[in-house]
Amino acid sequence: MNNDDPYLELIDEQWPNIVMMYEAFGVKKPIIEFNVADNKIYSYPAIDYVQALSSPARDRTMIQYKEATRNNRFILFVKDAIHQKLRSYTFDLPSNQE
Repeated sequence: MNNDDPYLELIDEQWPNIVMMYEAFGVKKPIIEFNVADNKIYSYPAIDYVQALSSPARDRTMIQYKEATRNNRFILFVKDAIHQKLRSYTFDLPSNQE
C-alpha cells in the first residue's frame, strides 16, 4: 500500500469496527464499505455490490473478490463522496474467520 494514501489512517482508526462488521456477516463473504461522509461501515452481499459498480470497475472488482476469497481475504471499499473517490483494499480475514 501507498504511504501517501489518505485513507489508511482512517482505516486504521476504524479497524475494530470494520472487523466487527465483517465478523457479523463473514459466513456470507461480504464486501465491506466504509463511507467517509457519514462515518459508517456497511456490509453488502458481494454480487449485489459488484453489480452496482460501473462496467470496468465491476470486472476488476469481481476478479479482486474471487482472488480475495480464494486467499482467505476480504475486500474493503472506502467511499468518499466529498472527493468523489471509491477505493478498494484487500485485507486478511480476521483471525477467527480463517
